[in-house]
Amino acid sequence: MAAAILPGVSAHSLEIIRAALREAALAPTYQDALDVTGDALRRLAEIARSEVHHG
Repeated sequence: MAAAILPGVSAHSLEIIRAALREAALAPTYQDALDVTGDALRRLAEIARSEVHHG
């Protein structure tokens, strides 16, 4: 279902996003939530960079 909604987004990327949203929603402070989302964005950027380098 998600692949139809977000074509071109890998299952691994979607799992990173889902986990980050879940963890951020349950974070005790907004700073912790920002740390979680920042880490997820960094991981997604690393995936994008590796895809560019490897075609």
